[in-house]
Amino acid sequence: MHEGELLKWLLMKINKLFRIIGFACLLLVLTVSVSAQKYKSVFKNLTWEQAAELAQKEGKIVLVDAMRKARTPEDQKKQDATERKLFSIPEIMNFCDQHVIAIHIDMGSEAGQAFAPKLMMNMYPTYGFFMPNGDILGVVSPYLLAQKPEKFEEVGNKALKDAEVKRNNNRSIQFEEISLKDAMAKAKKENRLIFIDAYTDYCQPCMLMVKNVFSLNKVADFYNQNFINLKMHFGKEKELAEKYGTSGYPAFLFINGDGKLVYMESGYTEEDEFIGYGKMALEKAKGIEFIEGDWNRALEQARQENKLIFMDCYTSWCGPCKQLAKTVFTDPDAANFFNEHFVNLKMDMEKGEGINLKDRFEVKAYPTLLFINGQGEVVHCLVGAPGLKELMEQAQLAFDGKGLAYADDEYQKGNREPELIQAYLTYLGNASLDKEAEKVSLDYFATLDKNNLKERKYWDIFAKYVNDVDSDLFQYVYEHRDEFYSIYGEQDVKRKIQNVWGSGANQFVHKEGDQMVLDKKGFKRYVKRMEKAKVDGWEDIASGAEMMNAEKIGDWKTYIALGTERIKQNKVSDLLLYNWGLRVNKQCKDKELRLLAAKWFDEAAAKAAKNEAEGKSNMMSYRTYFEKLAKDLKADVQ
Repeated sequence: MHEGELLKWLLMKINKLFRIIGFACLLLVLTVSVSAQKYKSVFKNLTWEQAAELAQKEGKIVLVDAMRKARTPEDQKKQDATERKLFSIPEIMNFCDQHVIAIHIDMGSEAGQAFAPKLMMNMYPTYGFFMPNGDILGVVSPYLLAQKPEKFEEVGNKALKDAEVKRNNNRSIQFEEISLKDAMAKAKKENRLIFIDAYTDYCQPCMLMVKNVFSLNKVADFYNQNFINLKMHFGKEKELAEKYGTSGYPAFLFINGDGKLVYMESGYTEEDEFIGYGKMALEKAKGIEFIEGDWNRALEQARQENKLIFMDCYTSWCGPCKQLAKTVFTDPDAANFFNEHFVNLKMDMEKGEGINLKDRFEVKAYPTLLFINGQGEVVHCLVGAPGLKELMEQAQLAFDGKGLAYADDEYQKGNREPELIQAYLTYLGNASLDKEAEKVSLDYFATLDKNNLKERKYWDIFAKYVNDVDSDLFQYVYEHRDEFYSIYGEQDVKRKIQNVWGSGANQFVHKEGDQMVLDKKGFKRYVKRMEKAKVDGWEDIASGAEMMNAEKIGDWKTYIALGTERIKQNKVSDLLLYNWGLRVNKQCKDKELRLLAAKWFDEAAAKAAKNEAEGKSNMMSYRTYFEKLAKDLKADVQ
């Protein structure tokens, strides 16, 4: 190729290169131009009210860019660039187009100040998702999005789900505007628990519980049905906060009508777990957790866990048993202590295994409360329906190994310390082991000078446990009764003396084979003895004993005849008469005798009605009880 051709070839190549470069530059310009045209801000120039109205109309949620207005043009350019970069991402653009009405709110403006409470203490700048009614659904920081833009869709999608839940729920927990005192009275009357939403100021989780959990139908229905609901500002209720030991908020307290804490939880909690709190409270409110009627299971569990068995020996007809179960066993203090330290067993003494256990443990009265070790041995016993304080004290003794079995063992070893004797007698008395208590008392007094009875602590032992009319101790008291009248009061001493003579009069019925037999001669001698000893009221003591003896041997003809005679003498109180009627109604099957007894109560009811009409009735009128007894006694006769 010669020089001219070479130059021509070079010019052609250079020209071609310039055309390529020019095309590339044009392409770059077009690309930038198209890209610029593709971005379109998702944010609308609307107020909060306008955005909320539009979102409600279109079934969307509101996205708020809560920020402060840029101080300089350069800062504004940076904000715009950051926004453009984030909202140019196709996935975010599509999400916003489909689901949100997006707006800017300058938090430094009046509109921002009005909007601020809806942020519920979330710091700005932030992107927040809201229901059209202003409920916050979620927030995400722009600083986080700069690093992880995918978080926008994550938070946004959760907000959409929460919004759907809110749209489908239209009920809330109904909090009553009454005092705690009134709520407790209502709780007792309705036998329900009180739920307290304990909150404080500036507590974001407290606010979110109200917005997101209390407003769910499922939650609302459960709490409205099962509890008396209260909202209480524990930032102001300092005494209550201290009483219940609340430290973080919100705190959820479940208390009973006595104001005792049954269960407590705290912190922001989702729907199912929050309902679970209520269910747990209802379960704990049942009180002591009993195994029902399964002795072998309770015994095995006691052995495995190295615990004592607490056995409630009851019957279905026993009023005190029912009251104990309703008011004491349900107490939170009792529940916590017994559930932690004992294997608890309820046993109906008239059904199933209870029949054999009744004989095994010699249960004679109801309720009887037994504390039994893993070998099936009674270590402590309590007969009757104690209050909470007494029950807890007795349970603690059993748990500490200081109960009846311990005292008995110490006594058998020869321990005669006054403290041990007093405790032993108390335990025997609580267990209704009256004969054993009397024997210990008499043995103890045999070691003392009888003048010790002039000291109150010794007199109290005598008055409570000694009922043997033939004991030297009682005869000493009877011979020196005037002296004891002056020390302890004539009325109380006379009552004790008459009770001992009465107890002696009731000792003349014995079992012979399958029959109960009355020692008539022995009883007559005893009556003459009382007459000779000039016992105050000996005739009434003898008459009462005759009726009791007749009841024991099933001689209802004599029982009703004696009762009729005493009624004629006007020596029968309404309470005593009512007790007679209960006995006849339950045990006497003779129709003619039942009619005679019914006559007692027809006449007593008529007399009570007359007194009521004349304004002479006592506060406690037995008229309705008498009328019912008369009806019951006649029922099987007609």
